[in-house]
Amino acid sequence: MTGIRPWTVLDSRDLLDASPFLTVRVETVELPDGRRIPDYYQLEMPSFACVFAETEDGRCIVYRQYRHGPRRVGLVFPGGHLNPGEAPLDAARRELLEETGYEAARWTDLGGYMVNANQGGAVAHMFHATGCRKVAEPRSDDLEETETLLLDRAALLAAIGRGEVHLLTQIALVAMVWQADIARALGTADATAPQL
Repeated sequence: MTGIRPWTVLDSRDLLDASPFLTVRVETVELPDGRRIPDYYQLEMPSFACVFAETEDGRCIVYRQYRHGPRRVGLVFPGGHLNPGEAPLDAARRELLEETGYEAARWTDLGGYMVNANQGGAVAHMFHATGCRKVAEPRSDDLEETETLLLDRAALLAAIGRGEVHLLTQIALVAMVWQADIARALGTADATAPQL
């Protein structure tokens, strides 16, 4: 057990409420050593699911899409915001079906991770879906146009090398899935990893 203690929030007030997409809050916090910070900004954004999905023959399901944050077209994995009260796995299943028309035979929960360590923001819930097969046409209501692609892992790695996957959560998801594959191959995988 470490002696590091959390900060104490003394005051909090909303500066911007653009729910459900964004809330900006300023907090007055007190550090364990007694120092006070009167203007520590926090963000609240909807948590989301992100899915590394592979077909029955091992191809990765990705799509090409414009994202306005980086103002670029790139490759992304299926995923999207959790609806209020929706479990992360349910959101992952829903998003995979809506955005690609695929369902998965097996799901592995890779965990939920805060996107920004200091300001908060959203939690990215990461999943690996395998044995995917197409059961419907995509019916996404996203604003963006999309082009679904099925890439083998070598082609996905080459696309990453060319900078076509430009979102940190997407790169982290690839690393998590491939690290788990390496651990399994070496016989060091955690046998308690949740298969859903």
